[in-house]
This record gives sequence, structure tokens and C-alpha cells, in this order.
Amino acid sequence: MSPNSANPLLTQKNFQDFCNLPNKILSSIGCDLLNKPHSIWLSVLKKCYSIIAFLSHAYICIYITKTMFNMIVSDDFELGLLLRLISGFNYALFSILKAITFFWNIKEFMEIYQVLREIFPETRKEKLMLRVRDYFWPKWILFTVYFYIGAVTFIASSPLLEGVILYIVSVFRVGWSRAEFGYFKLYEIQYGFDHHSVFAYIITYGMELMHAHFMVTFIICSDIWVLCFTLQLCMHFDYIARELQNYEPNEKAYVKDQEFIADLVKRHQILLNIGDGLNSVFGGLLLLMLMSIAATLCCAGVYTLTQDLGREFIEYVAFLPIVIGQYFLICYYGQQLIIKSHSVADAAYNHSWYNGSKPYKKSIFIIIMRSQKEVELNALGFQPICLEAFKMVMGATYRVFALLKETMF
Repeated sequence: MSPNSANPLLTQKNFQDFCNLPNKILSSIGCDLLNKPHSIWLSVLKKCYSIIAFLSHAYICIYITKTMFNMIVSDDFELGLLLRLISGFNYALFSILKAITFFWNIKEFMEIYQVLREIFPETRKEKLMLRVRDYFWPKWILFTVYFYIGAVTFIASSPLLEGVILYIVSVFRVGWSRAEFGYFKLYEIQYGFDHHSVFAYIITYGMELMHAHFMVTFIICSDIWVLCFTLQLCMHFDYIARELQNYEPNEKAYVKDQEFIADLVKRHQILLNIGDGLNSVFGGLLLLMLMSIAATLCCAGVYTLTQDLGREFIEYVAFLPIVIGQYFLICYYGQQLIIKSHSVADAAYNHSWYNGSKPYKKSIFIIIMRSQKEVELNALGFQPICLEAFKMVMGATYRVFALLKETMF
């Protein structure tokens, strides 16, 4: 037990604290799953913003697709720009697909949410027993999430910052009257109107920022909900394993043993059902994440082999560790879920079950049999999400990169 979890003076976390992070990210785009009380005006503004953000996202996706098509069918195009547009289109497409998949399974999602809420420890003593603080959003997860959001914010705002800096430099060089603003955009494409005016540029850049906000929200939000539920499942499995490991059955204390094992079997069955529900709700989302990672890494491999060092190159390549870190987080806690769920079988076998009554031994046998098949995150049956999956994806990426390098050079 860590010092934090053992210290009774520290404030214990509740179920709502676990869900605040993913819900805040989702509510920033105007979607509040937990239906927190808001004023009517704030609710209306959030709904309006979510609609405008979606329309902006759709509008920009259309023009990215149109520009890519025109570049591909033409004989003369810039490969670096095409690869950047393909990466942008990849993120935009998968954000839409993840949003559709998430809300398509919202009913099952809320059922899992309610069950986890019901079994979450309520009293301080129960929270200490389950070591809630040990499983509450480790700092390295928070760092990865906030760094991801910060990096995307910097990339989305960098064209505007570049334009402002160059304009200030131009003012000092040639004066106010001759200085010109660059009107740089997030995407090097032409929209259906001219953006080279103050008002049009504000509209254009505002649309691109909302597009980026929509895209990032739905790219990472479902993954953070997966982590939120997985952390709690690991916490409950760990509690069951520790309780079994430390329990001393006695054939003479038949009633006490039966009450103990009945409670644990009930808890265990609930957790197994939640594990099945997680794959039902998030299996498609995990598959989309896997496909998105593969597409991003392939584009990055071609980009690094064909493009010279520059601002676009640095921005593009610097974003890769963040994408890989996002996938590693899911794989790491997918691995932890496998380990914690299987630890129940180990604890059931290793404790002194032989001192219990026959019904007690039968219940232990049932727990061991049910725990043989670990609870795991699964991408619709294609790939268990664990550290081995991360290793396979990174290995496949390296082989593709080596093949491209050998073929192109």
C-alpha cells in the first residue's frame, strides 16, 4: 500500500472525481453526458457551439478532401503538403467515426457508468480498503493528456502567432503603412471565399480552431473514458484478490465463510459483466484508434524520408510521440486490466481454501474457472489491447519504415 492510500488524513476521491476529466473534455464541445445543472442560456450557448463546431469541422473536411483529390489527379503537386493534408484528413475522419460510434453506444455506456457508480465505495473506510487514491488518475496520465491538448493548441495557434510575429517585424522594418499581415491558416488550402481581409480571416481562423477542437475532443475523449472505467475495474479486481488472499476460512465457521464468499462472487460477476460491456461499447472505438495510429505512423514514415528539415517538418514529427503516447496509455492499462483480473484466480488458489467447507471450496473453484479467461480490452476481436499489441504495432511500423527507406533510396 502506498503512503498516500494509507494516510487517513488525505481527502478520499469519489466516483464523480474519476469522471470529471473525461466529462469536462467532452462538455467543452457542448456535450454533457452527466447532465450537470446549468442555466438555460449556458445550455443554449453550448448547444449552439457544438452545432457550429460540427458544421465547421464538416466544411473544412470537405475542402481538405477536394484539395487532396485535385492534387492527386494533377501531374504537379507538393508531396509534403499532400502528406500533411492526408494526416489532417485521417484525424478528421477518425474523429467523426469515433464520435458516431461513441454516441451510437451511449445507452450501453450509461449502463456501465451507472453500475460502476453503484459499486463505488461510499464510506471513508471502504475507500481506504479499496485503495481508491492509488487508482485515481496517476500523474503521468494527466501529464500525457494535458501535454497532448497543449501540443494541439500550440499547433492550431502557430499560424496566427507566426503571422503576428512577422507583422510586428515588418512594422519595425518598413513601418505601419507598408507592413502587411500574412493571413496564415492552419491548412494550406483554398476555401470557398477569400480570407485576405480582417473579418474573413477571423471567420476562417475561428472555423479552423473549432474544427481542431472538435477533432481533438473526439479523438481523445473516448480513450479517456476507457481509462476512467479501466482504472476502476483494476481497483475492484485488486480488492477482491487482496480480500481472498488474506481470508482464513474455517469449516466450523460455515455461515461466515458463505457470507464472505457470496459477496465476493457477486462482486466478481459484476466486474466480469462490466468487462464484457466495455468491449461492446469501446471495441469499435479501440479498432478505430488502432487504424488511426497505423495510418498516422505510415504517413509520418513517408514524410520523414521525403521532406527536408523545416517548420512543417518539426511540427509534424514532434506530434508523433504524443500520438504514440496516447496509444501506449491504453495498451498499458489494458495490460494492467489483464493482470488484475487474473490475480483473482491466483489469490483464490493461494489462500487457505482447503480449510473451508465443501460449498466454500466449490465457490472458490468457480471463481478460479471464471478468472481463467482474463478481462481484456479488445478491438472487436481483431487485437487485444495490451503491451504486446503496442510492441507489435511499433515493430510493424519499423519494418514498414525500413522497407520504404530501402525502396525509395
